[in-house]
Amino acid sequence: GLGDVYKRQNWRVSVFESRNIPNNLCSAFGITIKEMSDIVKLDVTHSNLSMRMPELKFDRTQSVASVKASLEKRVGTSADNMNLILKDSSGNTVSTLSDNESSLGSYGTQDGYILHVVDTNPMSITKQLGEENTDVPKYKIEEDKYQAREDTFAKFKEKNPELFKGKGKPKIDDEFEADKAAAIKIDNRCQVLKTKARGAVKYVGKVPEKAPGYWVGVLLDEPLGNSDGKVKGKSYFTAEMKYGVFARPSEIQVGDFPPEDLDEI
Repeated sequence: GLGDVYKRQNWRVSVFESRNIPNNLCSAFGITIKEMSDIVKLDVTHSNLSMRMPELKFDRTQSVASVKASLEKRVGTSADNMNLILKDSSGNTVSTLSDNESSLGSYGTQDGYILHVVDTNPMSITKQLGEENTDVPKYKIEEDKYQAREDTFAKFKEKNPELFKGKGKPKIDDEFEADKAAAIKIDNRCQVLKTKARGAVKYVGKVPEKAPGYWVGVLLDEPLGNSDGKVKGKSYFTAEMKYGVFARPSEIQVGDFPPEDLDEI
């Protein structure tokens, strides 16, 4: 992240400093500069714990499985017993991150959103910790005295209703990335930006079993994917297992990407 220091051959280069270093010099010393547009800052909350971890940095290109593995170290919930719910900054649910192989960015993740961890293990240590916290005596004020005060959150909300108007619908709707999808045609040759895997477009449209909005189904030249063209039993295109992949239109680059000749590599 920002401020990290990369060390190589007695060099110490911060990310801020590296912006002014020529690309060829960065390559020579093995310095990698992460595209800032891929970084997103999210607040993290937990179903069993009354905590909020503000502005944790994630990479939009990370898979959901990778995000879970990272959160396991932070919140104590096993990745195998973890469901993730993405919410907007007002707390409205945007989507459930149900596909471990999809990227975090494919769910429309934005700065300021909330990543809510749901611990599905009834014997989880986090559940026990949460129950312990409920035993702590809490100060309570009588309702009439609370209503008489002018410095409460309820009074602030009453005086500033415009600050608490809900959006009324999730951030991801059925037309998410429709404009980008319109430029992609069946049988277009393409490259998956994250993996550089090449293939041909075999499906463009909605896949409600994954998440709202538009998706692109790609038949890959090599077994570098995670799908056979089906999502939860519904077939969108035909592929052998691992020869298929679904990605958002923004994660696909259409162009002159012929099959690579492995004998020449």
